[in-house]
Amino acid sequence: MNGFKGRGYGRKWRGGRPPVPRRVEFYYGNVVFVPSTLRPPYSMLNGVVLFHDEVEAFRLAYLEGLNVREASLRMNVSEATYWRILDSARRKIAEALVDLKPIIILPREQSPETTPKTVDGERES
Repeated sequence: MNGFKGRGYGRKWRGGRPPVPRRVEFYYGNVVFVPSTLRPPYSMLNGVVLFHDEVEAFRLAYLEGLNVREASLRMNVSEATYWRILDSARRKIAEALVDLKPIIILPREQSPETTPKTVDGERES
């Protein structure tokens, strides 16, 4: 290879730019909402999974009544990204309501680049 190492040599290629961390004000933990018509044993495999950022986008739009620009600034994302997150949340909630499926709220897994650095095994605040 004529001595030219090129861009990205020696690093694992991820493709694209690193993700921007999304700001979420409320964390709900692992929460499951089950329709009252479902009786145990109900299957969680058929549930709809909502991530924290989708719940936050839904909350900002419908509980706080913010427009797209204000909500995207609060979440630290672009307006287009906020719109995609909100659309995903609306579709998932509609599916759960119409098909009587449980709604499962989970945190989104963070990539190693966006997780806070640790000192002696503890997270920095």
